[in-house]
Amino acid sequence: MMKTLGMLTIICLTASIMMVNFILIIPKFGSKHFGAPDDIKVMMSKLPDKPIWVNIFGGLIMVLGLLTIAAVLVWAIVDTVKFSLTFQQAFVRFLILFEGYKLFDIIFFDYLMLTKLKLPTKVYPETVGAKGYDNFGFNGKSQITKVIIFFFVSLILAYLLTVLV
Repeated sequence: MMKTLGMLTIICLTASIMMVNFILIIPKFGSKHFGAPDDIKVMMSKLPDKPIWVNIFGGLIMVLGLLTIAAVLVWAIVDTVKFSLTFQQAFVRFLILFEGYKLFDIIFFDYLMLTKLKLPTKVYPETVGAKGYDNFGFNGKSQITKVIIFFFVSLILAYLLTVLV
């Protein structure tokens, strides 16, 4: 269980670094592709373009972040097989990883950073007054869909890694 919580910590820290990257370094890309409210997306799209090297650097951070998360998931899969976890143990592991990340995303990114602290307004005062900052449920349907999908992904991974392997 501690190993799984360590994996979740790495995933959440990596996601946090990626979020800072999306806000500070590649805000147009981040707001367009990673769940900003529509009015904020429009405001961010009007920001002046950053130099190409800044976008390349931001893209590199994003790719490294995605590779880190993929590596943690590979570690979880290999560890599940290596230590012959039961179906229930594997299911709980992947449920903690996927749903734990989603809970972190909803509470830390959507609720705290966006709607309560309104952190992007500190960096981009042009977005002050956007209604999206006051709409906690702006991506509720998407979040609920992901929670359901992650449940079934956890179930399928547990089955594949404990019953079929």
